[in-house]
Amino acid sequence: MDGLDFPYTTFRLADRLFGLESSYVHEMLVLPELAHVPTAKEHIRGVINIRGKVILVVDLRKMMRMATVTEDTENLIELLGKREQDHLNWIAELENSIKERREFKLTTDPHKCAFGKWYDAYKAKNVMMENHLKKFDAPHKRIHALGTEAVALAKDQKYDDALALVARERMGTLSLLVNLFAEAKTLLRETMREIVIVLGNGENSIGVSVDNIESVEHLKEGSIEDIRGISTEFKHALVTKIGKTLRGEKIVMLINTSEIFQDSNPVARTVVAEATGA
Repeated sequence: MDGLDFPYTTFRLADRLFGLESSYVHEMLVLPELAHVPTAKEHIRGVINIRGKVILVVDLRKMMRMATVTEDTENLIELLGKREQDHLNWIAELENSIKERREFKLTTDPHKCAFGKWYDAYKAKNVMMENHLKKFDAPHKRIHALGTEAVALAKDQKYDDALALVARERMGTLSLLVNLFAEAKTLLRETMREIVIVLGNGENSIGVSVDNIESVEHLKEGSIEDIRGISTEFKHALVTKIGKTLRGEKIVMLINTSEIFQDSNPVARTVVAEATGA
């Protein structure tokens, strides 16, 4: 079919934008509980039951050699843990520098610490996380302002006042930051969800798990190009074309649906039937 005759369903895998021909898309829903099936193919996640119909689900991230959603989430949680520890270490070093009458060399600029750089660049994947991250702004800036204030007091040889200020902020602002980090980690796990796009080609149905749906839209006229042979990044020739969105001209990597449907062939259906008793 001519790619301009129908819209594409565009979706995200991590920070990349992909597209599927909407003519194959039957429905999209939050990924329900999966029943695992015995298979040597690691990208096959299992099966779901939709209104009595058993659908095989494949993980597009794994097919693209990308980390899974769970792996990405746990990596982010680990990163937040390190950034939390950075600030515990930061205030401890501030206190020690005052006690030992030496220069405090860590940054007092909230945009230059490792967390600040990450915070300024990170785009949350859902509204709940976006709103929660906004709560970091004021206390994070306050903690770094503490450094400037405490150092100024120390320079005036008001060491007791400087240490008292650090102690107050440790109990107040730093404790608030620690709680925000803990809540962020919990929220990341609780809001981690994926979407399954159910595809059908007239003979078979199959589900593909994706991070989230971007839009259903026509691509920019004349933007679809063949990239077969140019990129070696994708196995199974999953992506052979690219296009651009009408608005913003974002690059969309177009999924070769015939490769997806290979997992819904008779052999795969036999595995599903044996595993589910269907």
